[in-house]
Amino acid sequence: MPQSAPLLRFQSLVVGALCAGLAFLVAVPPASAQDSEPSKREKLMHYSLYYENYKNDNFESARSDLLWILENAPGTPDGDDDNYRRVISLYEGLAEQATKEDVRKAYLDTAATYLASASENLEKHGLEYTPYKWERRKGRFLEKHQGSLPDGVEGLETPTAHYRRAFEMAPKELDPYYIQQVLQSHLENNDLQKALDFANTVESKRGDDEEVAGMISSVREDIFGKNPQAQIAYLEKQVEQSPDSTQLLTELFDAYNQQGNIKKASELSKRLIKMEPSAETVREIAQMRLEDGRPEAALRAYKRAKKQGAELKAEDHFNRGTAYQKMKQLAQARQAFQKAIEMKDSFGRAYIAIGDLYARAVNQCSGGEMARNDKAVYWAAVDKYRQAKEVDSSLSSVADSKIRTYRKVFPTKEDIFYREDWESGASFTIDYGCYSWIGESTSVRSAPSSG
Repeated sequence: MPQSAPLLRFQSLVVGALCAGLAFLVAVPPASAQDSEPSKREKLMHYSLYYENYKNDNFESARSDLLWILENAPGTPDGDDDNYRRVISLYEGLAEQATKEDVRKAYLDTAATYLASASENLEKHGLEYTPYKWERRKGRFLEKHQGSLPDGVEGLETPTAHYRRAFEMAPKELDPYYIQQVLQSHLENNDLQKALDFANTVESKRGDDEEVAGMISSVREDIFGKNPQAQIAYLEKQVEQSPDSTQLLTELFDAYNQQGNIKKASELSKRLIKMEPSAETVREIAQMRLEDGRPEAALRAYKRAKKQGAELKAEDHFNRGTAYQKMKQLAQARQAFQKAIEMKDSFGRAYIAIGDLYARAVNQCSGGEMARNDKAVYWAAVDKYRQAKEVDSSLSSVADSKIRTYRKVFPTKEDIFYREDWESGASFTIDYGCYSWIGESTSVRSAPSSG
């Protein structure tokens, strides 16, 4: 393909400059500054000589001409930072090619010196450069050559410090890799607060970046797993700044619960329930209301959770039964306990609870003086205790204790004798008067003989 006229002119200029400047190169060391401004031809000659060798990895041959350029015409040819970038790469290349360790380290030390002073020199010569990229470059250099550099190179700090400064200079432009390096460094050094503070800073300036947002979430999860109090402190601060955020209030509520801080969780739930928390959160608040001794509020919360689509579990229905029991609504309590058993047939505690309901019914209905009909209710109560230990052997001790207690107040043999509708071992239904809601069929039996 025919070469363009500008290219031919450039090549001719370079060849001419090479020939004309040969004697000059012998007389003046290439890296030495000149007393007078070098000519354009001279600049191009040194530039062409070094660049040709540099791009072919002939770093030793390129070095003297590149150093001459930096000393006499650092902006050749475009007025940017190319020559400063290349001198660092050149010394890294020399280090890689070195066969002796002390020589390799010396080259890297020289590269570090040029790197540390580059920004100042670029400013001094008025050359175009991107400051954050040079901070990033410092971090990369230090990260790459850790262990090969002398301690305390003036102008260089740590990879983390330079990456962080690069982020501060250009938060939108810095690649997420370098953000991750800063965060990871803090975590590895167990500087959890520094990691959290930087994550918050990154989120405020780069939170709309999906990749960065995921990174921040992962880091916070790691931090909070190691230091739950840091999670509390972080969320409390977030809630203070955004008091109407349902999501933040929910996260703080969950954090309090997970750490067993029921008092604070309960206080926060009063604010949260007035907002639009999720059905699951409402369900948790319902349980808390019950534990706070507020059964009516607990039932309202369970009702709301169900309305919002929460799937109540067996334990939730058991809690509902407990709430009704506390309100002395025994029939509704039993219905809830039965629902718990329906969902989990091995729910022994629900059988215990129903037995306790029947025993409590006697206290409410007998007026303090038990008649035969009152005592008969204990048959149904004991039946439930027996069912409890059948489905859950871990409850045997509790169930047996209750059975021993209530068998003592069964109707006596004499009581059974005087009732025409009672016969030992026969079936009898508890469905009369104050006990009509029970409707349980049981078997007639007498209290154990005292003798």
